[in-house]
Amino acid sequence: MRPLKVFTASWGELEAEGSNLGDGAILEAQLRDLKEMGAVSGLMAADPQRCARLHAGVRCFDTRRGRVRAMAAGVRWSDAVIVGGGELLQDRSSRLYSPFNLIPLYLARLFGRRSFCWAVGIGGPGELSRTTAAMARGILGRCAGITARDPSTFDTLVGWGLGPPKVITAADTALSLSRGRSAGPVGSDLLGAAPRNVLNRKGALLPLEVRRKLPGYRRDDPSPAASLWAGLLDGHLESRGGAVLLFPFHTGSLSNDDGDFCALVRERMVHRERASVASFETVDEALALLAGCRVVVTTPLHGAILSVVAGALPVAVPYSGKCARFMDSAGLSALCSPGSSGVPGPETREMLDDAWTRCTHWWEGLGEARAELTERAGRTADHFRARLGLC
Repeated sequence: MRPLKVFTASWGELEAEGSNLGDGAILEAQLRDLKEMGAVSGLMAADPQRCARLHAGVRCFDTRRGRVRAMAAGVRWSDAVIVGGGELLQDRSSRLYSPFNLIPLYLARLFGRRSFCWAVGIGGPGELSRTTAAMARGILGRCAGITARDPSTFDTLVGWGLGPPKVITAADTALSLSRGRSAGPVGSDLLGAAPRNVLNRKGALLPLEVRRKLPGYRRDDPSPAASLWAGLLDGHLESRGGAVLLFPFHTGSLSNDDGDFCALVRERMVHRERASVASFETVDEALALLAGCRVVVTTPLHGAILSVVAGALPVAVPYSGKCARFMDSAGLSALCSPGSSGVPGPETREMLDDAWTRCTHWWEGLGEARAELTERAGRTADHFRARLGLC
C-alpha cells in the first residue's frame, strides 16, 4: 500500500531569499508529524534546491512561474490538502490575505481531494470582515477536519455552525517542538528582543509586496517606532547590564523585513556596542539562541511561542489579538502590553523589569502551562489521523 501524499499549503518556503521563523517552526513540526504517520509531504517553494536541502524527502513545487500554478500542481499530486498552521484568516495586512489562503481548499474541492485545517487561527474582532467570514464559512464546512489553535478561533468556528466532532481545540503546532527541551528560568544576563515594523497592517486591499511596485508608493517611516524600541533596550542595559540579542523573525519581501528593522533599532541605541542581530538558518539554530536568553521581549506571536519552546520567558508587545490570546493561555497576560500596536510603552518597561527580576516566579506557573500547551499541540496530528481514517 503506497503512503498517503499530503500537500501542505504552508507559506514557510515561499521566498527565494529570506525566511519566516514562525512559519518555519510550524512547518517543521507539521512535516515531522506527517512523516511519523508514514505520509509523504509536498509544499510550495520559490527555491526548490534550498527547500530540498532543508526538508529531505519532501516534494517541492516551484512557485517561480506562479504561486497558484504551483498550488494547483501540488493539489493534483496529493491525496489530501492541508492549510495552516498559523493565521488562516485576517484582513489587516491585506484584504486579499484570507482569499489567497483559502485557494487550496477550493482547489481541493475542484480536484476531488480531501482537505484539513491544521491548527489554524482566525482574526478576532476588528481583524475580520463580514465578507471574509461568509466566504470562509462555506469552504471550511467542506473540510474533513479542523483544529483551532486557540479557544477564540474555536468559538468563532462554532458561531459559524462548525463544531465538534469536525472541529476541536488544539494549540499552535510549533509548541510541539517543546518535547525533549528543558524549560527555564535561564540564568543569563542576555535579553532577547524581536521587534517588528507593523505599519503595513492597515487593512489595505493589496499586499505590501504589490503596493511597493505601484507608482506613488510611499513607505511609512519606522524611525519613531525604532527609537522607542531602542529606548526600551538602552534602559534595560543601563539598569541590568548584560547584552541584547535582536531576532529578525521574518526577512524577505512578503512583508516589512525584520532584519532591516532590527538593524535600525540597534543603530538608534546609545549602547549599540552591547547589542547584536542574531544570525540563523534553521529553526534549531534559532531555538538554541533563544534558549540562551533570560527574557525575550517580542512583537511577533512566534517570538512568544518559540521563547516558551526554548525555555526563555516572553514579554509581549503585540500588534494583534493573536499574541494576547497566546499569552493568556500561557498564564502570562500580565506580561502582555495592552494596546501596544507593536510599539513598547512605559508599561512594557515595567513588565520587562518584573519579568527579569522575578523570572523564577513566572516559570513556576509557566512550566505547567507549557506542558499543557505541548500536549494540546499534539492533538492536531491525532485529529488528522482520525478524520482521514488513518487509524
